[in-house]
Amino acid sequence: MRVRDFQPSDTAACLRIFDGNVPQYFHREERAAYAEFLADLPGPYLVVEDGTRAVVACGGLAIDPERRRADMCWGMVDAARHRQGVGRLLLVERIGRARAMPGIAVIRLNTSQHTTGFYARFGFELRGVLRDGYAPGLDRCDMELVLMPA
Repeated sequence: MRVRDFQPSDTAACLRIFDGNVPQYFHREERAAYAEFLADLPGPYLVVEDGTRAVVACGGLAIDPERRRADMCWGMVDAARHRQGVGRLLLVERIGRARAMPGIAVIRLNTSQHTTGFYARFGFELRGVLRDGYAPGLDRCDMELVLMPA
């Protein structure tokens, strides 16, 4: 497995990964917003390739230097690759990239209730929950990892 920067030619593979994670992790109506995001990235976006060079995960960061913050964006793993360490590899890389950016004090993300435990294992703390925040039965959970005290 290797992590590399997203290329526009990865768009179809990333959309396929998104589609494979609907409805458990994403709502179908989010697909258009995700496609727009891929067309105009707010910061580094990464993909994970397997040994055959197939894209099996993707996720990125939106950097806000004025707020000293990096927001994790659109992280996902091919549904057939869940619980195989792919998400861990991608998350560790994204945390490492955020830590390497001067002045970034906190990493924030929002996710569903299905993945809060995964992020908590890496030190992210739950800051709020909006029931049905994404769709009925799909809560929005806001989490953050403090890199540097304020």
